[in-house]
Amino acid sequence: MKISNIKIAALGLLTLGLASCGDDYLDTSSKTALNSESFYKNEAQANAAVVGCYDGYQATISEGCWPNLFLASEFASDDAYGGGGPDDRTCRILDRMDMSYNASDVSFFSATWEWYYKAINRCNTFLQKNNPDIYTNQDNYLAAEGEARALRGLEYFDLVRLFENVPLITTPTSEIVPQAAPDSVYAQIVSDLKYAADNIPASYYTDKNSNLGRITRYAAGAMLARVYLFYDGVYNNNSRGTMPGGLTAADALDYCEKAINSNQYSLEPNFKDLWPAACTTASSKEDGWKNTYKEASNEIVWVVKFNNDQDWNNSNHNGNRFIIDLGMRNVTSYAPYGNGWGQAPITSAAQAKFLGGDSRKDATVINAREIGAFNEQIGTDCMDYTGYVNKKYCPLIYTDGTSIPTDAASSEISGANFQTSQDQNWILMRYSDVLLMAAELGSPNATKYFNLVRERAYGNTDHDIAGTPTRQQIWDERRLEFMGEGIRYFDLRRQGLDAFVNAEVNQATVNGQAGSAPATIYNNKTATTATSTYQDANFRTKRGFFQIPNDQITLSGGVYKQNPGW
Repeated sequence: MKISNIKIAALGLLTLGLASCGDDYLDTSSKTALNSESFYKNEAQANAAVVGCYDGYQATISEGCWPNLFLASEFASDDAYGGGGPDDRTCRILDRMDMSYNASDVSFFSATWEWYYKAINRCNTFLQKNNPDIYTNQDNYLAAEGEARALRGLEYFDLVRLFENVPLITTPTSEIVPQAAPDSVYAQIVSDLKYAADNIPASYYTDKNSNLGRITRYAAGAMLARVYLFYDGVYNNNSRGTMPGGLTAADALDYCEKAINSNQYSLEPNFKDLWPAACTTASSKEDGWKNTYKEASNEIVWVVKFNNDQDWNNSNHNGNRFIIDLGMRNVTSYAPYGNGWGQAPITSAAQAKFLGGDSRKDATVINAREIGAFNEQIGTDCMDYTGYVNKKYCPLIYTDGTSIPTDAASSEISGANFQTSQDQNWILMRYSDVLLMAAELGSPNATKYFNLVRERAYGNTDHDIAGTPTRQQIWDERRLEFMGEGIRYFDLRRQGLDAFVNAEVNQATVNGQAGSAPATIYNNKTATTATSTYQDANFRTKRGFFQIPNDQITLSGGVYKQNPGW
């Protein structure tokens, strides 16, 4: 959690001011004497600016933007409800895509929108100013250029799959830029990620212990495969046609195979060791943190780094701010699982999908009934409460209730707070994802790749399949493998509009199927059911895309247009 390869405090603020725009919605006015004219004079300055580009993406989480992409995708997934407390009504807007829960909240994505465009502005400024002549060798230039372009590609991918209709800005500007056609944005995403996948030298950043968080050519290539599969499902009915930017299914598969054949990655033998809460044993503060966590696992393909050095007063905005949203609400006595706001509780139908012997279940889900917290929780103001909590991203505490990350920071910083100092990294891409995408894209090794994932999950070959896995088998396996990681929602959307809507409408039943009995949830101490609150029209009219922040539409002078259904 505290490998500080990408240290992003003062550097992030410095690069934020490298270019400025006049409009509030892209306000990045200079915070220092350095600016785009006085900077970029040598390789060290260029490298600092690249770090600032990384910081820009991290800031979409660490600045406390709510809801960020991770939370939005978990709320909206059929694996989780909105949750939180009675006043967290926007959680339920996102879960049910129904504005009636909080009709006045018409700009809930505003901060996320702003920070994404600030991050893009950092990349745009760097790419405009970057000069190959200041580098000691061509490879260093290609790596820096590739990292900035990969980050910009990822940022636009996040925006277009959240909002679909977004401005495409590739150079620093103070002008209001209209929303672009989605195909134009996807073409830019492909161009940026392809540049990174083809040009970052293969030998760069392969040592995860010293380069954890840096983007490799294989990470960029794997993200291209994710982009392809999402576009092909949402826009091409999974026909495996060529997508904007000229990316084909064969190209996407080739990038996956290159990552597999690079020998840079492997499955972590024990699934739980990828997640701090899944592999931590309850212990006292005096005994210290007891865990088997593998932060720099060879399974990590692309990860966002966080630190624990933030308090309420300093400018070190480097913490993982979505962790606290997922912690168990109103309790501090169930170490090692820490407290938080109780958002995105896992549905009873989702957790029941795991078969007996699947090690992923215990690493993914905290069962409040098994740890004795259920009765206490239902006596509090939890909403959409199921008794099932995301273990992969759960705050950690000692037996006295002290936050483990906050305690770890205490010798370095005063005022560390459990709400700001969570330092668990956000894994964007794992090797198991690359294997399953390669299988879905038609690799001749599809059966082998699929079975590798299952063998790790069950610890044996008893659940191997003999023939080529079907698309549905791969989708079902992905749900189990990536539950609670912010991936399911986007996977579900690419299965087709009808499949997406049906899954969303039926998520409040005991098995997620139409006609089955409604599942019981607790709303502010009251047992109830929620099946009637999930309406077909709310999902179908929006097609899975979210509300454009109304304040951004206002700031644009009406140039931006709201998405259908909102």
